[in-house]
Amino acid sequence: MKTVFLLTGAALLAVASPAAAQGPRGDRDAAVTRDQVIARVDERFERLDANDDGRFTPEEARALGEQRRAQRAERMFDRLDLDRNGSITREEMSQARAQRQADRGERGAEAGPGMRGHRGMRGMRGHGRRGFAMGMRSGRMFGEQGFATREQFRERALARFDRADADHDGTLTAAERREARGAMREHMRERLQENGDGRD
Repeated sequence: MKTVFLLTGAALLAVASPAAAQGPRGDRDAAVTRDQVIARVDERFERLDANDDGRFTPEEARALGEQRRAQRAERMFDRLDLDRNGSITREEMSQARAQRQADRGERGAEAGPGMRGHRGMRGMRGHGRRGFAMGMRSGRMFGEQGFATREQFRERALARFDRADADHDGTLTAAERREARGAMREHMRERLQENGDGRD
């Protein structure tokens, strides 16, 4: 069930958050309308609803999670297999490890002494914090009926849109999206602190 929680939470964030909504071709400065949000929700729901029955189910969530894990594993193998011969040697593993350490060192230097070792919200990826944050949404995703519909995805997305639409003119500006993102990050921080960082 944890796999389902992680994936469904991520799916809900992807389709229901106006803070993540972008304008045409990902233009963060473009305005976003309610109709554009609905179109994007419908497009993403179609990708989640594998059998086109109008329902997103835990089974589809698990299948999608397995597919994504397989894709990540393939990408990782390709990064390690430097000579592209279909196998990974000890030397290639050592090179990859050294490169990761060098990358971490560069990121730490860019962040400055006050930020080294501080991962913030980005550091939740793959850890208990992310599992908690995603799990908060998964219960509302499927509910007692055991599936989610396109209409429910739309309803959640538009509810978030309306909360972010400060002047209630039916359009989200770049400034309103930035404000919504900030409010969402603050809300997640508060929930994580209340639940002891959500660690397993």
